[in-house]
Parts: sequence; structure tokens; C-alpha cells
Amino acid sequence: MAVQYQDYYDTLGVSRTATEDEIKKAFRKLARKHHPDVNPTDKDAEEKFKKINEAYEVLSDADKRKKYDQFGSNWKTGQQFTPPPNYQTTGPGEFRYTTSGGDFDGDFSEFFQQFFGTSGAGFSTATGNRARTRARGPGFSTRGADVEAELPITLEEAMNGGSKQFTIRKADGSTKTYKVNIPPHSYAGKQIKLAGQGEQGSSSNGDLVLTLIYQPHPEFDVSGDDLYKDLGVRPDEAVLGAKVPFKTLDGEVRLTIPPGAQNGLKLRLRGRGLYRPDGTRGDLYAIVDIRVPDNPSPEEKELYKKLGQITTFDPRG
Repeated sequence: MAVQYQDYYDTLGVSRTATEDEIKKAFRKLARKHHPDVNPTDKDAEEKFKKINEAYEVLSDADKRKKYDQFGSNWKTGQQFTPPPNYQTTGPGEFRYTTSGGDFDGDFSEFFQQFFGTSGAGFSTATGNRARTRARGPGFSTRGADVEAELPITLEEAMNGGSKQFTIRKADGSTKTYKVNIPPHSYAGKQIKLAGQGEQGSSSNGDLVLTLIYQPHPEFDVSGDDLYKDLGVRPDEAVLGAKVPFKTLDGEVRLTIPPGAQNGLKLRLRGRGLYRPDGTRGDLYAIVDIRVPDNPSPEEKELYKKLGQITTFDPRG
């Protein structure tokens, strides 16, 4: 049966030849605009937010984007698009899972699940919605096999903890919903075991083993246990220096911009990154991003004009 085609490029408002950086910038701009926390009275904001995140999940991943682009000119034929044969095939002992609750959670669309939810064996990709079973050993075992799955969490959930709900759907179509508590100070790779929630055995059940992974964030980039975030700076602040507010996962701080700051300057905040297994934390880097006004007032234009007449600075020299 045909599935509803979704044009991820159109969702993010970028061309099909957009660079990785262009895709990231478009995602962040739209994610900030449609974040449910920013639009508490807009009932459509959450749905828009999910679509934006789903599009970014595909287009920001080189393998997923290549697979998506392989549809070629077929995507132009209309909204009803038939997936390749056997795309929903699920092997013996395999499970599918979805999550709900949190900034980026909620079931992915049927289109996403058809084309990206069953790719590869074993662990899922960041949003692959897939789990696998793990046998306990050779021979005939009376204990059920363990089930392994990746559970995407937000950076805020990793820092502060929280309750997470997800549903596992077995190959036979049966489903079961779980609620798990994410401990504060969690990190990517941390495992949470739900005893007895794996496959059924003749004497006992296996376990459900969840491995935490980070979801994309509209403001922060993740590199290991370090975080990177753009810091918008006005030209006068860059030239003269300033103290400006900067939002971290721990709350707002005031950063000192040194006089003569150049675009791309990294300001390091030690110990403001993500948690490590040993309880220590990585660092947070604020990246200076010098910005100019889109619509300067007449007074501002006059001042910039005067500055242009008296300055001896040549940025091309």
C-alpha cells in the first residue's frame, strides 16, 4: 500500500543541493520558531516541531539522505509513494519501538518508519525505532533472550533526568508500553535494564536493555561530551567588548566578550558540557557569531554611514 510521501527539503525550506551547514541552520531557525515551549497556545506547534525534527533526522545523516535522494524523480509523481518491496520486513526475534513525551519525541511518520525504521541489523540509528534480541548463550536455554534498544533522550533529560514513555511492537504485532525514569546526570551510552521485560522463556524472561542516545538539539551541537552553541554578537559589542547573556543547560550566565572579538572566536566554559560516566563534565564552547541588523533604522544607517567615512579599517587588506 502506498504511503504518504514527505518532502523533507520542503519541510526545512532548503534546496535539494543544500549543504550540511545550510540544513543545520534551517533546522535551528525553524525549531526555535515552532518549539512547543515557545508556542504554548498553538496546538499545531508540536506537530510542526515533529515534522521539522524528522526532516532533520534524515537530511543531517549522510546515509539516510543518500537513501532518501535515491528516490530521484519519483518524488515528483505525487503524494502517494510506494516503498520498495520488503521494507517492512522484520526478521525473527526483532522488535520495533517508538517513544512519546519530551521535546523531540512522538512517533515518527509512517513514511519515515517504512524507509528508515528497518534499515540494517541490530541497534537502531538515532531514530531508527528498532530493537533486537540477544541470545544468552549456545544450546537450548530456558531463559528468554534479552532485548536491546536505543532510547533517544534530549540533552535536558540527560542533565536533569525525567520520565520517558515508549512502546515496543513485536514482530507478531503485539505491543506493550513502558515508562522508564532517566536518572539525572545521564550520558550517551548509559544503559538502563528493565528486568524480565525481554523475550519469554520456559523458566524466566530475558531483560529489556535500553542504551541512551542524544537527540538533535535546536541550539547545541554535541561533540563527545562537549557542547557548542552560537553566541549572537552585535558589531559594536565585538569591537568594544561587552558582557552579554548566554543560555546554558544549567541556566543563564553572562559572558565577557573581549574587545576586538573576531567572528568564530570560541569562548570556553569549563565543566558546562555533558556528563561523563565518571561524573565529571565536558566543556561548553560559545562561538562568537557577529550579526548585523536586518532592518536598521534611519538613525542607525546614518551612524554606519558616518563610521564608513571615518574608519581606516580595511577588512580586505
